[in-house]
Amino acid sequence: MRAFWLLTGASAVSTVGNTFLYIAIPWALLESTDSSLLAVLSVAAQTAPYLAAPFLGTFIDRYDRRALFAGGELIQGAAVAIIPLLLAHQQIGAVFLSLFVLGLANVVSDVAGDYGLIPALVPRDRLDKASSQFTSILLVARFVGPALAGFTIAGVGTTWALELDAATFLLTALTVVFMPKAEPQAAAGSLSDMLKEGIAYFRARPDLRRLTLAVALYNLGAGALEPTLLTVGGDHWDWSPTALGIAVSCGAVAAALGAWLSPRALTGDNRHRQIALWLGIAAVGSLGLLVSAPLAVVAGFCVLCLGEGGVNAATMAYRQKEIPDQLSGRVNAVIRTFITGAVPVSALLLGLTVNLTGSLQVFFPVSAAALLAVTVWTFQRRGTGRPAAGPERISPSKART
Repeated sequence: MRAFWLLTGASAVSTVGNTFLYIAIPWALLESTDSSLLAVLSVAAQTAPYLAAPFLGTFIDRYDRRALFAGGELIQGAAVAIIPLLLAHQQIGAVFLSLFVLGLANVVSDVAGDYGLIPALVPRDRLDKASSQFTSILLVARFVGPALAGFTIAGVGTTWALELDAATFLLTALTVVFMPKAEPQAAAGSLSDMLKEGIAYFRARPDLRRLTLAVALYNLGAGALEPTLLTVGGDHWDWSPTALGIAVSCGAVAAALGAWLSPRALTGDNRHRQIALWLGIAAVGSLGLLVSAPLAVVAGFCVLCLGEGGVNAATMAYRQKEIPDQLSGRVNAVIRTFITGAVPVSALLLGLTVNLTGSLQVFFPVSAAALLAVTVWTFQRRGTGRPAAGPERISPSKART
């Protein structure tokens, strides 16, 4: 378990770095170009590479995941380190190319770490608890990142802030030296054949398809909830940045608590009920967003975050246990493509409602999507959890043999 905690600490540092970038990069672009549009597009440049995640998944399943995790962190660090130089020479196109490369490397290190290294470092009977602890610590790190970015930028400026952030990726990459090798099972065939095999396995698993659909639907509504809440709080409620910061912090703490509590909601081996419970809590919280009183909206936001943290930990453990080791990179990359791809659409939906009057109109897409996610997961015809068809060598029952 010592290697697991080392990986958790490294991933937390990396997460702080990634959330740091969502503040530092737009700020640096705004200073250099005075263009708010370019500042906003920089976030899209970092998340767009998830559309290429299925292709990257084949590499994750073919090569040593420890090396891939370290390589992804090093590439991210190099991509961040060069951005101040590019901005100084007004090479804006090259800045966006660096952000795109950074996003690609982030996909590799995330999937290799979450679904390749953790199952290799933790005994199977402790995987639920480990996933819960890992998720809760990363949720805390996501809260720390933006605050740290603000203080750092104010203290040393954007250039040194970015260089310091680049150094955190180097530190994270070095931790793999102390981890045991996590080589995947031998993969035969070309990369295209491996990709087809991963997609075929995903299509043959009705439970994974339903899980992906449910979480993607949830993200379709709530993916851009936090910036929407900040906008409504500032424009409609006239709340101060400090008050809004406290509200968001409460949500972050609630999410971390939900992730920590998640395995305690598992009755026996009934993961279907565990995920349904946390999705239900998130849906109940989303109804609080529809109340006109600001404090009720914040309370609903916190309840929603509690459920969301539980969902994150529960679905991570589910995928770690159900997807065979030799396919984990490809299948999880396909799943993340749909789940993460819903976030930009959420930004579009909430961008259309954020200027409307009243919480009911503004946050209706969040509640509708959350309730639909619960319906899809709970009431659709349940799959058996096994492939409907396919080669015996990728059967889940033989995943660990």
